[in-house]
Amino acid sequence: MSIDMADAYIAEGLAADTAGWDFDRFASRMSTTPPPWQYGRLVDAAVDAGTDTLLDLGTGGGEWLSGWLSGRPAERQPRRVLAIECWPPNVPVAARRLARHGVVVVAADGAQDNVEQGPADRSGRLPLADRSVDVIVNRHEAYRASEVARVLRPGGTFLTQQVAYGESDLHRLLDLPEPEAGDWTLRYAVNQAAEGGLTVLDGGVGADVTAYHDVAPLAWYLRQVPWAVPGFDPARNADRLRAVQHRIDADGPAEVRRQHFWFRATRRAT
Repeated sequence: MSIDMADAYIAEGLAADTAGWDFDRFASRMSTTPPPWQYGRLVDAAVDAGTDTLLDLGTGGGEWLSGWLSGRPAERQPRRVLAIECWPPNVPVAARRLARHGVVVVAADGAQDNVEQGPADRSGRLPLADRSVDVIVNRHEAYRASEVARVLRPGGTFLTQQVAYGESDLHRLLDLPEPEAGDWTLRYAVNQAAEGGLTVLDGGVGADVTAYHDVAPLAWYLRQVPWAVPGFDPARNADRLRAVQHRIDADGPAEVRRQHFWFRATRRAT
């Protein structure tokens, strides 16, 4: 692989649109082995025939929610589906994608990272009435547990899948110092949920593995998810991406492993 081709891949990744969460744009050039559970099946189990209102908290461009609704029989659809998105460019993308499903998409201010929330933190306020939602699902989005508990109906369900703090594989791939082990773990999340008024019923930990077949999707991912490697600029640090491409050329796809966890909780009766 020539330097020119590596640069072409990097330029492609830098030019790709980052609105929404459409990872399919590089589907033939990156592949992911998911964690041992299937998020969609967890949601299926949380949403039953009696679910009146479902909220997708952090819907991105509506990609996951649209796919889930399309695959669910009409008789098992919640009567009302809402989606909240905190990154402004994603809101119109989600609204267009979800319009055919009758989903109301609402813009809201995002929550601070969960581990950065203190006793006085008021970020992540949800623009919904108290006790107005049966099920809240959340995939890879920060949230404030007390707000989740506030809008859930008594006995309602909160289901979340999260990426645990620290992406050591990605740092090693880019030849960067590895981050210190972080606090964002299942144990931390369970304790925080309890403090916020939720009772955790079950959960699990595991990992996914993403294989990058060239650096175009990697450059795009580092722009799409800048918190994965804080301070890393794919344009300014193109030399590190070139080095990754040379290793791919020599050794095959570059694999990155990420730790995940999930849990299901209910609002405590008050």
